[in-house]
Amino acid sequence: MLAFVAGLFMGAVYWCLSVPSPAPPLIGLTGLAGIVAGERTVTAICSRAARRRPVSPEAGGPGPATFQESTHDSH
Repeated sequence: MLAFVAGLFMGAVYWCLSVPSPAPPLIGLTGLAGIVAGERTVTAICSRAARRRPVSPEAGGPGPATFQESTHDSH
């Protein structure tokens, strides 16, 4: 939301100064869409990789059950 408001403000500044925008709107929006798509893709890949990564017992997560052999004789 803040980025949108900043964009509106800068658009008004460019209009008041009669300065053309640095990029044509279609090219600017296409670039912005690419940035958003890339960010979401990387986030999705990282979250899937984190879900597939096994958690070691030392990290406090659930791990495979370990059993110790008894050290005393039960004769």
